[in-house]
Amino acid sequence: MASDTRARLCILAALDAAPLDRIRLMKALFLTWYKQGQPADGPFHFEPYLYGPFALDVYGELEAATREGLIAQPPYPTDRRTPYYLTKKGRATVMESQKRGDVPWEMLASNARWAEQQSFSSLLTQVYQEAPEFAQQSVFLTGER
Repeated sequence: MASDTRARLCILAALDAAPLDRIRLMKALFLTWYKQGQPADGPFHFEPYLYGPFALDVYGELEAATREGLIAQPPYPTDRRTPYYLTKKGRATVMESQKRGDVPWEMLASNARWAEQQSFSSLLTQVYQEAPEFAQQSVFLTGER
């Protein structure tokens, strides 16, 4: 399976479990990758950044999935914290691919449901505790929020 397809399925799996904004989705995807032992062939390339683990390719996949009609984001004044939702087409894609086991569905769902329930502060604190090496460039820890 192509990496971008697997990446897209990871995003859809997480959003199938819970509607998430970009930050919570990023951290749910990161925790899934991290807890699997940080496989080099993972669908995203995470690096330490201003608010912890960051993968620029997640944004590209979100844009592509939106263009393809797999996900949607309701219009709000600021889209950074607006959750993404699966569309009918996205849900159908999830149902088709879930049977193949292309991605760690249960782990993605568990991390997504957890991330949805966290405040911004709690989310980052927990991620930094789990993966302190990804907090090294954090402005959150230095109080420059």
